[in-house]
Amino acid sequence: MDVATTPRTFGQLLTDSVFGPFFFANSLSNTGNWFQNVAAGIVVFELTGSNTAVGAVSMLQFLATMLLTPWMGSLTDRVNRKRMVFAGQATAFCGATVLAVAAFVFGINSFGGPWLIFVTTAILGLGSSITLPSLQALVPALVPKEDLRQAITLNSMTFNLARSVGPVLAGAVVATFGAKWAFGINVISFVPLLVVLFFLSPRGKVQADSSASGTVREGLVWIWRHRPVAAVVGATVLVGWTSDPFTTLMPALAKELGGGDRTVGLLVGAFGLGAAATAPFSNRIRRLVGSSRFVPSGLCLTSAGLVVLTISPMVGVSLVGAVVAGSGFLLGVTGTNTELQQVLPEALRGRVMAWWSVAFLGCRPVAALFDGGIADVANVRTALAVAACVAGAPGLWLWFRGLTATST
Repeated sequence: MDVATTPRTFGQLLTDSVFGPFFFANSLSNTGNWFQNVAAGIVVFELTGSNTAVGAVSMLQFLATMLLTPWMGSLTDRVNRKRMVFAGQATAFCGATVLAVAAFVFGINSFGGPWLIFVTTAILGLGSSITLPSLQALVPALVPKEDLRQAITLNSMTFNLARSVGPVLAGAVVATFGAKWAFGINVISFVPLLVVLFFLSPRGKVQADSSASGTVREGLVWIWRHRPVAAVVGATVLVGWTSDPFTTLMPALAKELGGGDRTVGLLVGAFGLGAAATAPFSNRIRRLVGSSRFVPSGLCLTSAGLVVLTISPMVGVSLVGAVVAGSGFLLGVTGTNTELQQVLPEALRGRVMAWWSVAFLGCRPVAALFDGGIADVANVRTALAVAACVAGAPGLWLWFRGLTATST
């Protein structure tokens, strides 16, 4: 193979002058998001004692993704994608700042309930809906084509590295210093990515065709006409849905296991640790099981981890289950993303990846209320068992059937 077209290693990409700073800044920003998520869940659970209220935080965080992301994807295919990411991050930064300032100036006990957290979480969700499709569409412009698979894996790894470190640190910060400091750290974490985006010089095209129609329907029709692609998008819904318990249900599970805020952070962090630890081996796993079984393998692993959490009698065993589930999550999210990025036309990249984002995160409002509702009506173990079935049954079916965006 020509050396010029040989894909670079993860290490080489991390030292790349374009992709490297983006990776590290995005990792810091995502880590800050987990300070926000964990602290918000803990505070709302302490204020209300309701799993459904904690689920409402997740619902509001991802509601804009479900409702607005398709139109943001359409806009992404008509404007400068780098500026679109910057605008989304700036919006989220404003929402995070309002919450942190209120927490420091007035104190969390003066909030009079979870309403300020609900409102600022919705603003953060709005920023995320602006960012998601443009960020997914921007990544291919940061690296040569032969490095795309590795870049997608590393881009997913920013989220999972953050998920392995952020919740643990957030739980410790909340337990030691209070939730207001976690909210403040989240605000600071936005700054490096905003700076990197301002000075970023992508290698590929980021300015889309402003004269194109860019309709939302066009992207959806393309997915529907390519049935293997539609199947991958459907699998993405399962990946997103079954990751929700590690946000919505962890405060209640930690309490049942006899733990506190630190245990919440450990459980959520173990999920991210499993994902981050699996990322360097993802290509090897793909070769071992085959491309068509890569995503189904992830769903089956996620299900196995949730089963362990369902029957676990102690924190240590629960952490093992969370690590296994996180490993499966990494295979699922990188597998579906890579399948789509490699087959979709450039003119539709923003709109198709917007629908991928809707499938991945837009389902979370429903999943959060569903998981929280089952935990309140029955118990947290039942909610975890149901989530295990949601991942496991389709995962086993797809294992024998196969799943690729290029299958005929």
